[in-house]
Amino acid sequence: MLENVLEKFIDNLFLFITGKKKPNGCLLVKKHSDNLNTHGDISFPNTPKPWYGFLKCNSNEKNTLLENLNTSSLNLTNESRGWELQISKVTEDKERVYLFLDRSSAVRIGLLSALRNNNFISTRINVTVSTVSIDPACENTDCLTSLRVEYVKKTLANLCSVFEHLSSIVVSSKSSSNYSNSKRMLCGPVLNASTLVKETTVTAKDLIKNRQEEMMSIAQHKYGVRISEDSKWKEFIDHLGESAVVFELLQTRPSSAVKINMNCSLMGSSKGASFILYNCARLETIIRTYNERVSEGTYPSLPDFNETDFTLLTHEDEWYLIFNFILGLPSLLSSCVDLEGSKCEFKPHQICSFLCSMVRVFSQYYRKIRILTVSAVAPCVLGELELFATQYNIIDTRYVTFVNIV
Repeated sequence: MLENVLEKFIDNLFLFITGKKKPNGCLLVKKHSDNLNTHGDISFPNTPKPWYGFLKCNSNEKNTLLENLNTSSLNLTNESRGWELQISKVTEDKERVYLFLDRSSAVRIGLLSALRNNNFISTRINVTVSTVSIDPACENTDCLTSLRVEYVKKTLANLCSVFEHLSSIVVSSKSSSNYSNSKRMLCGPVLNASTLVKETTVTAKDLIKNRQEEMMSIAQHKYGVRISEDSKWKEFIDHLGESAVVFELLQTRPSSAVKINMNCSLMGSSKGASFILYNCARLETIIRTYNERVSEGTYPSLPDFNETDFTLLTHEDEWYLIFNFILGLPSLLSSCVDLEGSKCEFKPHQICSFLCSMVRVFSQYYRKIRILTVSAVAPCVLGELELFATQYNIIDTRYVTFVNIV
């Protein structure tokens, strides 16, 4: 089972406030994603009214929540000393209480948890026999909608493996299909962006070749890459092109239609995917170069995890990356799966959005901070980046290049 240390913290906080276990779907405790330095990492309402039905005391609406509980921010901070994630500071106003986590201990705990989660995800995907299949009526065709069905099926199979869902699920693009003994996941069609009708003239091979050409142009014009006839370079571009297609067909909610544009001159269809893949290649280069420099004796090797000084990670972008994208990964993945009762809902498009957000922050961080420098900070930062390079292996490894970057 995936570890979710942030969710455990929220559960502990809810129990402290109410004396009760937090019910599923309760959103009174809010995890922040922006302005972490000024507004804290977690907050909750400081007025009694939103807590009616949960409070363990009689509420006086003139008082704040903490006053009604006969407690204080200091008591809350002290209580958190027994939790996995701990509170370093609490601020409050009449409306909300804002919690700031102890960052150095949270970084250490988050990275260890991420390593264990990565091992769990990899193992589950590799050993689980899939219960997700494709509607036979959608197989063995070269149309784009069938290609999308295939990609959706592989992603759902990975998600089911991670969360140990054994339900039989059939992915289909045909609303008329019915499977009495299986749950059905309806996959929307691929439309021509110009005509807004289902694309039937462009084949899967055509789209992949088109995106490979786009990736080649982006590499040439934007990143200054010199194109070679070398077979390894061609194989690399081929992988990038196919990865761009996977991203393009998965970045929209599966039940909704996807619009594609085959006009290479626009060079816009693959921008999102190319930015992700480019930054993954950047991470790979950083890690490979660092390992080479260690072998040469230029850099020291990574210290033992328990001897690493995480207080050196003081840049706000470093905390933003760890808090939102390492600590936040388990919640993101669990939000992509809903198989309660008769429901069969998956949201792999949220993984694409998550990756886009992550690489934007990392790219911003990379522009500000020199990572490969001979200093005590280098080993700590490289350790952090190496974790990023191993986290995102939910989408099938045959097609998405960024999962093979370690």
